[in-house]
Amino acid sequence: MKPLLLSVTTSVLLCNAQLTLAATMYLCGSSFQDTPCANQNYSKTMKAAKASDGATKDRNLSPYQVDADCKQRGDTAKKMMWLRQTGKTKEEQLAKEEPLDGTENAQNQALVHEVYNNRDTVLEVKNIIEQSCMQQKEQNKLAEELLIEAKRLKKPPYAPAGKVTSE
Repeated sequence: MKPLLLSVTTSVLLCNAQLTLAATMYLCGSSFQDTPCANQNYSKTMKAAKASDGATKDRNLSPYQVDADCKQRGDTAKKMMWLRQTGKTKEEQLAKEEPLDGTENAQNQALVHEVYNNRDTVLEVKNIIEQSCMQQKEQNKLAEELLIEAKRLKKPPYAPAGKVTSE
């Protein structure tokens, strides 16, 4: 019994010793190293990386939520970027009669201008378009709430009643 207890205790101590003697590891992009990253903004210790992994599994790796309309707009921007990379010019995109996602022509032309004025990668442009769409929707929602509140405040708090006579 004593040799079994001694071997179990030894193995537990050795496992704990390895954990305590391990050096701090840093997550730099998708690689691990024992020194902080050259760019300190991307340097994470392993404990911080494990804590943030739980948060990103619930989300879609994007820092914002995107509704279906903005996702469609982002996908359209991605298609336009692909066409741009194959050599399509801005004028050719503007002259295209039918929009890629079924939106109105004015919205499609504004999207073409926004895509061609941006010099980022396809994924970055898609994310920028989606984020700006969501910000615009949020602004529209706030403006609508302000109008409703203004209408509510404009109404008199009570309706004037007829003359009340006292006896």
